[in-house]
This record gives sequence, C-alpha cells and structure tokens, in this order.
Amino acid sequence: EVWYFGGILGSGVLMIFPALVFLGLKNNDCCGCCGNESCGRRFAMLSSILFASVGVLGAGYSVVVSAVAINHGPECVVEKSSSSKLWSYPFSNGDYLSNKTAWSLCLEPDGVVSWHLSLFSVLLVMGLIQMALCAVQVVNGLLGALCGDCCGCCGGSDGAV
Repeated sequence: EVWYFGGILGSGVLMIFPALVFLGLKNNDCCGCCGNESCGRRFAMLSSILFASVGVLGAGYSVVVSAVAINHGPECVVEKSSSSKLWSYPFSNGDYLSNKTAWSLCLEPDGVVSWHLSLFSVLLVMGLIQMALCAVQVVNGLLGALCGDCCGCCGGSDGAV
C-alpha cells in the first residue's frame, strides 16, 4: 500500500493545484482575474470549483488507500530460517486492530505494525480534513459563481460586477 503513494500523490501532488488556486484567489479583485479584466470574479470562483474537485479526488484517493492499508495490515517477515525469510501479510483479514498480541506474528522489521498504523492513520485523518476543506470550497465556489460577488467595487455604486 505504501507503493500506491496515497500520501505523496493523493494528499501531496494533487493538493498543490487547489492550494495554489486558493492562494491566488485573494489576489483577484472584483473586476478581473489572472490579469484579464474581462473574466471577472465569477470565473475565478468557477475555476476554484474545478481545482477543489481535483483536491477532493486526490484526498479521496489518499483516504481509500489509507483505509485499505489499515485493514490489510503491514507486510512483514512471518517466518525466518538460516537461509531465507518468508514475507507475508499475516493480518490481511483485518483482525489485528483489536488483538495486540497478534502483532508478535511479525518478526521483522521491529515495530512495523505500530509504524504502519501510525503512518496510515495520519494519512487517513489528513485526507479526511483535506476532503472536507475542498468540499467546502466547492460549495463556496458554487455560491460565488451563481450568486456573484456583492463587494460593490468596479467603480459602480450599485455593487454590480
């Protein structure tokens, strides 16, 4: 599950795009975005919906990979002899979370079960937080694109954009 890169790809690379767009939204005035005077605030909010959707998908990928990894358990050495080591997933049916004594089935690497649980639990929580933030931005972008911006700028006193 580590090789699916749930943290690097889902919560990392795919979250760069929405983060850059969200940071750029504060620089947009009511009359233009990205230096183009004609596109307006509604287009900026509409584009934030698209990038927030990418963020939801990336965070969702991280959440799914983390949940599957927690359920599946770590790969570890379950049997070793003088000439070889047998690597396996001894907890693939997910029964190790409530049975800490079963963790002794993993002979090597030391502490792999607690490391595995710590890593994927943090990724799961971070992915859920990222999904929630991006989902809020999707709703915010929808409201901003549909209802417009009532900031009263662009020189008009009526607040029209």
